[in-house]
Amino acid sequence: MLQFGTHSIDGTYGLTALGVILGMTAMSTTLLGLQAFLGMGGFALGGALMMLLGNPLSGLATGPHWLPDGWATIGQLLPPGASGSLLRTNAFFDGTGAGFPALVLTAWGVIGVTCVLLADRRGNRLSASLSDATDTTGAPDVPRPAFVSP
Repeated sequence: MLQFGTHSIDGTYGLTALGVILGMTAMSTTLLGLQAFLGMGGFALGGALMMLLGNPLSGLATGPHWLPDGWATIGQLLPPGASGSLLRTNAFFDGTGAGFPALVLTAWGVIGVTCVLLADRRGNRLSASLSDATDTTGAPDVPRPAFVSP
């Protein structure tokens, strides 16, 4: 929409689209991973990290160079800042300098997938310990409603 509808960005459509896809993947897998690993508290933590810390420090409105040095660095290490930098470099500078933001976004995606896999592995261990509580027929001990006869 930004490229064809409002002509507010230039550049190759494919590179711009890939940058946006990578940014959305990094943010969504991180939130999914934190929710899978820590529950709804993890989702809240991820949302606060991305929205309340990542967006103001991203430098999307003005550029990260207008932020103080330490804050700008933190902002570029979070998905909103890296996504904005990747979009900016792909749209206006033909991808020059896109390596670091792409690496940061890929790392956040890997962190999110790792959290999902760790949560799944933790769940498998939990279900293995629950399988010890089965009766002699191998069926799990599931409570039955009072109106159902065994």
